[in-house]
Order: sequence, then structure tokens, then C-alpha cells
Amino acid sequence: MATYSRPGVFIQEVELPQEVALADVGTAAGALVGTLAKGPATAPVLVTSWTQFVKTFGSLEDAYPTTWAAYNFFANGGRQLYVRRISGTGAASSSVVLTDRSNAELNTLLVRAANPGAWGNDVSVEVKEAGTDDRFTLLVYGAPIGTVANSNLLEQFTDLSMDATDPRYVVSVVNSSSAYVVVEDQNSASVSPSDLPKVDGLKDLSGGTNGSAPGRTDYSNALTTFDSIQNPLIFNIPAAAYIYTPTGTTPERTLAVNIQGDLINYCELRGDAFAVIDAPIGQTVAQAKTFFSDVKAAAPDSDGGCAAAYFPWLLIPDTLRASGGATRAQAPGAAMIGQFLATDASRGVFKTPAGLTNRVALAVATERQFTNAELDSLNTGTTPVNAIRQVPGNGIVVMGGRTLNNTPGDRYINVRRSLTYIKKELTDRSAFAIFENNSERLWSQLRVALGSFLRGYWQQGGLRGSSPDKAYYVKVDSSTTSQADIQNGRVNIEVGVALEYPAEFIVIKLGQITGTATA
Repeated sequence: MATYSRPGVFIQEVELPQEVALADVGTAAGALVGTLAKGPATAPVLVTSWTQFVKTFGSLEDAYPTTWAAYNFFANGGRQLYVRRISGTGAASSSVVLTDRSNAELNTLLVRAANPGAWGNDVSVEVKEAGTDDRFTLLVYGAPIGTVANSNLLEQFTDLSMDATDPRYVVSVVNSSSAYVVVEDQNSASVSPSDLPKVDGLKDLSGGTNGSAPGRTDYSNALTTFDSIQNPLIFNIPAAAYIYTPTGTTPERTLAVNIQGDLINYCELRGDAFAVIDAPIGQTVAQAKTFFSDVKAAAPDSDGGCAAAYFPWLLIPDTLRASGGATRAQAPGAAMIGQFLATDASRGVFKTPAGLTNRVALAVATERQFTNAELDSLNTGTTPVNAIRQVPGNGIVVMGGRTLNNTPGDRYINVRRSLTYIKKELTDRSAFAIFENNSERLWSQLRVALGSFLRGYWQQGGLRGSSPDKAYYVKVDSSTTSQADIQNGRVNIEVGVALEYPAEFIVIKLGQITGTATA
């Protein structure tokens, strides 16, 4: 780097930035909300594989539909998934208090499961000597494998101290790295090394409870914890499809409707989110249509354009059953989110996540078959329902791409999501202009920055038109920003785009050529 020690003019060549660089915040991610056996329960957690999900929240369990939902999500091409674990009233974390080595055996260290739930009752800890008088080792065990109590070692923390000024202070070391427990210093009055936890064999954690079944408020409160996530999100509440069964009660059906209606409301007000809605098992076409209409009606802040419904349920191999060929019924919502994101990655957000190429992974059959009349009814109602069906030679495929709002402009999933994507990109790419001088120079920079993005999106196939001027325009000049606007600190940008619409109906006109006919 040059140094300047005398008055004068100095010239330095630099490479000018050609475009606005952005983090990848326009890319959508999946989002599931539901009960789980274990895992963080205060904020959404990002997982990027089925293996990571299992480590954080547990493996497949019948009692937790969200585990099966995540399994289907990743199997269908999903890559990034935010999971928000919720629990009802009374959920508590298991714990155990360790006493010190003094004759009085004072409480010195509280060990608590990292998050609420009965899962923590299977955790135990053991203190062992560390080789020096003022240090100890803490071992964390899970549920025994077979009959040996300490056969499932999960974590081991060595060379620990009870001195808060020590680099190996037990609270700092364990709480910053353990996936299973947190510890609290009970500030024993004993003098070191008598304040160290006593070597006294395995100590079981106890008192963990799952709490009551979550209610509507628990779900709606959980949704607000996604507010700080910048990526567009595609939501599903897996348990909503399981709360009510054909033999269920009216309050159960009302809850299933309301929590999904609240989800649609949240997505609408958030502005960059989309909801995938499920119906209960065992519904006829008429019942499913009524259910989805009721869900839409339960979202007064939305016209349904930010949500889509899929039907019927899928049958997939049941990996929890030993019998060969066993299957289980699954609500399709989470699998559809995986299909959304896989299509985004392979084609772009402008491609409808449907068609013969959108084969549903794991699915071996559907809960029911459709007649042509039923397919017509599902697709053309005021609240469209996207059919999943078996197509000979292609397997189980998604054959619907409509939102819950069957009106022009908001009818198709790809159109709605394209607008969401474009709005997000335009907002982020124009943020550099904040507090810049509001002049022709800034307007030109905005035209270049936004035009560059839209041109690239058109070249990818996201916009209609044989040339850029037919696909989009960006207008920011004195006609959009007046002198009064400038004095009020405002710059107005007008953007127009020609979005792509799916070829939903392929119409072939076929005629028989007679002996005298010509082409």
C-alpha cells in the first residue's frame, strides 16, 4: 500500500466493482413446526441432512409426525430445513444434582438435560478422577445398549475445574460444546479441591416430561420465532394432518383447521413465505375440498395465494416394521416442500414443481385413486387442490401447480413464488442506495444493479419475452422521483416483469386426412 508523506496529487489504479454482491438470501428453505422427542425448543434450528436431523431431534417415531416429515423432505431433494420444536404446558428438563467431596456433601454441580422432554430421563452422568487433585472428568451416557449400564457413552469432558477463572471451568467447557446437557455451578462453600463433584458412580437424570399436547397458541407463537430468518421459507405443520381423523371430534378438526389457517396468515403477512397444507387421512374428494376451504377461511388476512394444498396421502415403505412390504400412510406436505426446493435447484423458482419429472420419492402408492371428474373438481374449484397420482411409466407424480387462490395473477405456485423471489432480490440489491446522494448518478447505479439481475433471470428462463425489453423494465429517473421526493429522502423505482406461466393444458387438435385433403 502506498504511503503519502508530501503534498501533491497521487493516482492509484483500483478495480471497480461491477455489480452488487449479495449473500444467498433469496434461496428458499423448508420449515417444519411440530413436537419432537428432543432438541432445542426455543428457536428454529437449521439442519442440512437427515443424519443431522436425527442427531439433533431424534430418529423416526410414530408419536412424532415431524420426524417422518423431515425424512420425506430430505428424500425428495430438500437440502436446507429449519425445524422448530414445540411442546405443551408442563414440559420440563430432567436433571440431577451432584454433591461435593466434603464431609458435609454439599451441592456443587447441577446437571440438566439440554432441552425439555422425557428423553432426558435416559441420560446419566458419571464423575471420574482426572489425575490431579483439583480436576475431574465428566462422562455423559445415553440409554444403555443391552444390559450394561454405561455401554452408551455419548460425551466425555476431561480436565475440568470448579474454579470460574480457570480456562477449563466446567460451566464454560460443557455448556459451549455438549449436545446433551448443561451444567450450573451450585457455588459450594467447600474449599478446593473439596468442592469438586464426588466420584460416586452413575447418576441418572430424572424429572423430564413432555408436557401436554400443544394448542393453537403454542403453534402460532412458534411461527413468530422465524421472523429473524432472512431466507424465503416454505412451511408445513406435519401434526396438523394427524390431529383429526375420520372418527375424531369437532374440536380436533377445528384445531387442525385453525393452526394451518394461522400458518397461512403468517406467510401472507411475512411476505416472503409459502405454506403447504395437508388434509387428514381418510377423506373423500368432497371432504378434502371442504377441509381445505375451511383452512383458507381460517386465514382472514390472506386470499390463499401464499399457500397450496396437496391430496391424497402417500404410502411409503414402513422402515419401523419388520415385515417385508409393510407400508405406512403419510401426509404429503413435507415431501412437496422437498419437491419445491429440488425444482428450484435444478430448474429455478420459475418452474412449477409438478409434472412427470416430479416423481415423489419413497411413494409406492397413494391413499386413493381419482376419476377424471374428481380431477376436474380438484383443479377447478374456488380453492384448488393439487392432485398426486400414479401415471403409468412415471410412478407417483405431482400433477397440480395451483395455489389456494384460483384467480388470474395468483393462481399458479411458480408465479407467486417468482414474485416473492424477485421482490426479495430487488430489495436486497437496492439496499446499497440507502443514504447515498439522491441524484442521476444513483439512479443510474440502481438501473444497472436491478437490470443486471433481471437480465440474468430472463436468460435463465424466468421471464417471458424474446428480448430483455420485452421481458422487463426498470425505471428510476425524474419521472418517478420528483424534487419533492428528493427533499423527503425518497427514491422511487418502477419495475415491470413478464412472468412465466405453466403450460397446464396441452391441447392437440387431430383431424383425419381424407383422400382429397391437403396440409
